[in-house]
Amino acid sequence: MGHRLRGEAIARLVVGEDGTASGHFTRSSAFMRLRQQRPDSADHAAYLKGQEWPGDGVKSTTTLSPEDIDGWAEQFAISLRVPGTFWSVEHDTDGSYVVWFYGDDRQSWASVDYEPGASEYLVVQSGPRKLWDETEAAYRWWEEQGRPDFTRFGLTVGPDGQTPWLDLPNNPV
Repeated sequence: MGHRLRGEAIARLVVGEDGTASGHFTRSSAFMRLRQQRPDSADHAAYLKGQEWPGDGVKSTTTLSPEDIDGWAEQFAISLRVPGTFWSVEHDTDGSYVVWFYGDDRQSWASVDYEPGASEYLVVQSGPRKLWDETEAAYRWWEEQGRPDFTRFGLTVGPDGQTPWLDLPNNPV
């Protein structure tokens, strides 16, 4: 479970008498998915709906550096709180880069420009979901929980679907 392209983790589940499986995540995973296992993603132009960048995107700034959300544990925790999204990164030769966030709804997107040494970063967001706002809130939540690693998270799978949790099954993420 985890983000489509990064921050995935492996859970060890035990099936109970009622058929529900539950258990903690044990470690990160780094499997390369086969092409047919990879989700179908629209390209960037589809999100702009024929407009030139920034399209109808709203500009703002953030003090949270994209570097801060780049760790495997951070990305895993964020993916649990911001489902239905994927990221991509465009690197430049000068060390700067842009992180693109896309929603599975094919309407919501955000970008954050990283510049080395900067203390504020340009954010542009569009669509019904404010993906950077959601990502930043998820990162802050992760910090407030004591920056937990994978082993504090767990997963319960039953007839009603999958429920990730922190520390105990009665504490859903």
